[in-house]
Amino acid sequence: MSDYGYPMYPAGQARQGGGQMSYPGGDASHWYNPGPPLGNAVELGKFGAVVGVCGAGAANLHRLQAQQITGSEAVVDTLRTGVAAGLATAAASLVAGQLRSGTLSLAATLVTGAAVMYLLQGPPESSEPGDTGEASD
Repeated sequence: MSDYGYPMYPAGQARQGGGQMSYPGGDASHWYNPGPPLGNAVELGKFGAVVGVCGAGAANLHRLQAQQITGSEAVVDTLRTGVAAGLATAAASLVAGQLRSGTLSLAATLVTGAAVMYLLQGPPESSEPGDTGEASD
């Protein structure tokens, strides 16, 4: 059987009897390096920011063409939404990563993402002073 050129033991170490692998220093548990603890959340946060910028940019482009907002307002809102989406995605991935159940993990992701976006977005701006958003007769 071929080993495809990959050694079954650390380079420079001879294989010892009984099929046992020899590791310098005893066991190989210290060789595992999972990377930074927040590495996955940071990468997912970047992805969430890109998706948020794309979605907000498209929505703001429609608003800009309808002359509802200015160009600078569109840029600021797009960037703000992108940052919020990135933070929400990172937070949701951290929470979901703590759960083993797929269904529970999905639910936690949705709730956490929505909660973070709710907190970061704040209340909607009304177009007129004293406007509560309710229709009047």
